[in-house]
Amino acid sequence: MRSLASESFSEIAATLRNEHKIVTDLVNKVSAATALVPAINRGDWLDNLKRHFSRLRVHINNHMAAEERDGFLTPVLELRPTLSFEVEHLRKEHAEIARWLDQIWNELVDIREDDDLLIGDTLHRIKHLISTVRHHEEREELLVSFVFSQDIGGHN
Repeated sequence: MRSLASESFSEIAATLRNEHKIVTDLVNKVSAATALVPAINRGDWLDNLKRHFSRLRVHINNHMAAEERDGFLTPVLELRPTLSFEVEHLRKEHAEIARWLDQIWNELVDIREDDDLLIGDTLHRIKHLISTVRHHEEREELLVSFVFSQDIGGHN
């Protein structure tokens, strides 16, 4: 587990921004795949969606595990123990997002190109998940910025 002694605010913030950029890139690929269901070549489209969603799922799960294991949550609590409620809320969301990703994935792998209703439902769930992930990441970045700028005056 890292501590503030081993990593500066700028390193923590840079790591978080970089990870969120990767998630954003993957989210954009999934979003593009969900934007329009083609009338032809649905098999290729569905394979593409599954491939992009699988990558997103794996990366988000690894990203959230790293945040909890040795990411920014521990330094936040070291500096501001009074924010334990907010940090626990983020951790709870990590668990729910991981379950949600798995649920969608388990449905997605069974969908066939002629499953119109299931495709529509799954795309709706993916879009809702993406919106939630974006909001979650924004709150993480705001929390880190607030804690470090308040407690160390915005300096390393």
